[in-house]
Amino acid sequence: MTNRKSNRAFPLGHLNSWRMHRQWLDRPFTGRSLLDLVRSIGWVYSPGGSTPYLSLWARTVGFRPAKLNRLVFREQKLVQLETIRGCTMLLPVEQAPIALRIRSRTFTELAEQARTLMPIDLAEMGRLKVAVLEAVEGQPRNHGEIRDRVPSKLVRDFPMNLKRIGMTGSLTLAINLLKEEGRIIKLQTGKRLDSTDYSFALLADAVPGIDTFPLRTEHANIELAKLYFGAEGPARVKDFAWWAGINATEAIQAAADIGPALCPVRVANSRDEFLIPADKLDEFVDFTPARTPAVNLVPYRDIFLKGQREVVDRFVRREHSDKPFSRWKGKLINDPLATVIHNGEVVGIWEWNPDRQSGLVYSLFANTPTKVKSVIRKRANELGTFIQDNLGEIRGMDYGRHQMTRIKDLKPYWGHGPKADVAAV
Repeated sequence: MTNRKSNRAFPLGHLNSWRMHRQWLDRPFTGRSLLDLVRSIGWVYSPGGSTPYLSLWARTVGFRPAKLNRLVFREQKLVQLETIRGCTMLLPVEQAPIALRIRSRTFTELAEQARTLMPIDLAEMGRLKVAVLEAVEGQPRNHGEIRDRVPSKLVRDFPMNLKRIGMTGSLTLAINLLKEEGRIIKLQTGKRLDSTDYSFALLADAVPGIDTFPLRTEHANIELAKLYFGAEGPARVKDFAWWAGINATEAIQAAADIGPALCPVRVANSRDEFLIPADKLDEFVDFTPARTPAVNLVPYRDIFLKGQREVVDRFVRREHSDKPFSRWKGKLINDPLATVIHNGEVVGIWEWNPDRQSGLVYSLFANTPTKVKSVIRKRANELGTFIQDNLGEIRGMDYGRHQMTRIKDLKPYWGHGPKADVAAV
């Protein structure tokens, strides 16, 4: 497609404001349903916490968790699947074949590499997998219930050298292999997305009508590229490769095979090629950010920051580069925390602290304008009320004792760089 406007070089600020607009974070979603919203913004991270509820609240008016629970657990119009890079994502059920076909095969590869070290041979593992399938047929069961229904002689503990790489025993491995094969899926027993009590069910029982086998991997990559650039564009092919967990060659081929072809967008001070679907190009070029501050608070692993590869120098200014991340023993982890967004830029971080009277606590970076601060304060109060009324003590992730996520623990490290010396700070 040729378009004279597309020859302009756009500043990153334009891309970021557009992305906030395209993600429905600068105004409430105007579509008919939450299902349409997920189709619009792309797959939602669902890491066993409150992220899906908070992500959709940030983009809607009057959101209630029960609406989302009904779509997932009763109507099955949205489904949770372990897919790209082993991440659990919430996506429309019609896109499940793509998610299942391109999911990572971590345990399949590990089992092949460690075959000679495992105290169970291929034939025994095959029988154990069949027994697991029989155990969950017609009825979801948790790990303990499955263990009680498979031959005990096939359930074996693994040696420490295998446990160190995540392979704890034969039954857990069999379950993981069956998940990677698309035979069984993991379901929250409590029928809430922030529940950590899981059962396992046959895919055919949990999501009837889904068949991944006719879909070839290269075709799945093309369909995934369509979804990705439709929700994320303008974006780079290397952003897509990182997000999808595929190699650069596969990503380049998939992006090239999209029809109609993607259009390039020039970005100021960048040699990279950014791509956007042809039917979105004119809207992107003509887009003008609102004059009033566009602010929002997004949760940990929200798609806004997790959809593209680079956070620093894109959504976060270099002088704030070590602030919106958690740390492991003082060293920065490249995984953004719950953040405060202004016009597509990260200007602070927030958390839910039940020990504080207000509950929601946030910390803004230096030089945030007073006018913007007042808008953020109003939005933070709205979010705090939602959490208090609908989520109670919002469940965070169990990061472990060495990973710091609390603002009070992180602030002493700000300005000391990504590899701060714990003893010196």
